[in-house]
Amino acid sequence: MSFLTSFAVIFLCALLFGKIACLLKLPPLLGMLIVGIVLGPCALNLISPDILNISTDLRQAALIVILTGAGFPF
Repeated sequence: MSFLTSFAVIFLCALLFGKIACLLKLPPLLGMLIVGIVLGPCALNLISPDILNISTDLRQAALIVILTGAGFPF
């Protein structure tokens, strides 16, 4: 899978599973985490190696978004 296709699949699946988690009265972040585990190299390995190479930067950006949404200084 190409870089942009992998990114789009991750993003759309994360949004979908976030909504499903909300319907189940769970935090949306839990659904997004499940998508990351299932699509990542631990289970289905559908993510492009290019995204795995920049995963450290993506995790840091995600942490900043989460902490900003929670109101914590970073």
